[in-house]
Amino acid sequence: MLIPISIQAEESNFAIIGFNDSIINKIDYFFSTQPTKKNIMWAPKIKGKSKYTFSIPRNAYFISKNHADASDLFYLSEQIDSGLKFQSNKSKNIDIVISENNSNLILSQNILSNINAGLILKNKEKISFGVILNKDFIISKNALGNFGVEQVEDKYIAFNAKFVKLSNNQNSEFYGNINHEFKSNHLNVGISNTWFDIANQFDFTLGFHEQGKKVESEIYATFGDENIKFDVGLNQIKNNSNMNMFFNLKFENILNKENFGSNVIITSKESILGLKKLRLKSFRKKNLDILWKKHMNYN
Repeated sequence: MLIPISIQAEESNFAIIGFNDSIINKIDYFFSTQPTKKNIMWAPKIKGKSKYTFSIPRNAYFISKNHADASDLFYLSEQIDSGLKFQSNKSKNIDIVISENNSNLILSQNILSNINAGLILKNKEKISFGVILNKDFIISKNALGNFGVEQVEDKYIAFNAKFVKLSNNQNSEFYGNINHEFKSNHLNVGISNTWFDIANQFDFTLGFHEQGKKVESEIYATFGDENIKFDVGLNQIKNNSNMNMFFNLKFENILNKENFGSNVIITSKESILGLKKLRLKSFRKKNLDILWKKHMNYN
């Protein structure tokens, strides 16, 4: 879910303006009330975080607005890599994961300092309820992490940790996750690397995971856009004649509501561990034009 957020200030010619509605209205208001200011800073927010900031010049903005065309203004605005930063975020989320023998329903909300709390309903052999608590944290300007706990009835507390790092050239990302149920031998570890936009058609992922002291590999391709994604590939790979084909179908922001995420994953896999990954693809410089076209609209 891509949401415009704030116009920020760092120098005398910039100002801070927080908003959830039209960017154009807020920029107009700023320049009309601050006639001496030469630029304004806009940091697009993606799920409560930002990475790049636009420095939009006053004169170029009004010229582009008079022509009702913001395409040239995109190139005239400086694009600054400010590194990953948290922004104000009071979002709620509903996440549904469905497989043949295992399904999850998670309701969560950001409560404070990037801490998320929620309820989980699991349907595996029997229906059980539980609670979750996790926290996002920024590792570096190109890396993000999340760790938390999950307590489901009749189960020990489970610890979950995830991290993702965008490569320096922003053409790929490296992901890792750990899941451990206390007072048990259940330790699951996974790593993967995803290369973006292969032949401008799909993303390609190679991964390995250990579950129950059994190490398996998987490869898959991802097709689609920001709202619908389709994964197809092979896992449980042991040799050329022993592998399993799988698919994942992912729907994101189904309700198209600001500050309310609604996501569904349907998978053919037996295990649903590791399906909800941290991703940084949308934070790349290459994706700024998508944000720009979505929100800089004079109509």
